[in-house]
Amino acid sequence: QKYEKDAAFDLLDALTKSGALTVEHASLHIVVAATHCFDKTVTETVVQDNANPIAKVERSTLIMASTMHGATPAALIRDSEQPRVRVASPALFLEDAAVS
Repeated sequence: QKYEKDAAFDLLDALTKSGALTVEHASLHIVVAATHCFDKTVTETVVQDNANPIAKVERSTLIMASTMHGATPAALIRDSEQPRVRVASPALFLEDAAVS
């Protein structure tokens, strides 16, 4: 990671001529990728385990998003979806219960 970070800063330094040129109207975009591995296929998980694999993906995505945005999972979910997500992933909302 350090090598890539240094390379990015070296590129920025070269593009701005060591800061002599200003960078106006610029924005920084960060892309975070995540993968999920399952022991079984989606069909096997649903039929054999009677489990919803999408709930696992949704839970991990909410954990990642709440960390990145510094917000509770509840703040990131539409009100209409709250009951469904609370049933599927109650551990995400333990902090809300402690505050109440």
